[in-house]
Amino acid sequence: MKTENILTIILAIIVLAGFVWSAYSFYGVKESNIVSIQDTTENYNKAVGSELEDKCKTPEGYTDEGWKEHMSHHPDRYVGCFSEEEQKVLIDYTDISSTDLSNMLENKNFVLIDTHIPEQSHIPGTDNFIPYNEIKNRIAAVAPDKGTNIVLYCRSGSMSEQASKELIDMGYSNVFNLKGGLNGWKSEGYDVIDAPLE
Repeated sequence: MKTENILTIILAIIVLAGFVWSAYSFYGVKESNIVSIQDTTENYNKAVGSELEDKCKTPEGYTDEGWKEHMSHHPDRYVGCFSEEEQKVLIDYTDISSTDLSNMLENKNFVLIDTHIPEQSHIPGTDNFIPYNEIKNRIAAVAPDKGTNIVLYCRSGSMSEQASKELIDMGYSNVFNLKGGLNGWKSEGYDVIDAPLE
């Protein structure tokens, strides 16, 4: 290989190295600017705690409109930040399947209400029988806290759907409707109780 070719290759490598070094210096992150954050439970709790201290106030980096939009995607968490009218628009009930309900019953943390009229067979674990058209007048005796988890069902899902909408309109925020009702529950092979609730 000729000396000129070797010198040209060496010169190209030097120029390339200089270019890479310049690019790194210009775009690279300087070590002194790196802030190390330890991912610890304590830091996480501090972050969550500071947000929860005044969760309705628009934090730095958001516009008022942007923060309200963020909160609207998590209405259960920011329920106190909205007017009653806004809550009615944002908060809705959740349809669940028979499998979902079966899993929920394993660690029950909700009130299970049969809303079908006339009274029918019941899903094991049912706490109350409240006809769908009486839910507005009787729910406070069963669930005075509007944040209570409430699961409603009827025979096919239509009466409990109406009752679910009524509870949402009343300001209840954790309402679940068994899609397909007792018929769907039985068709999935789950047991029922053929006796009225006492």
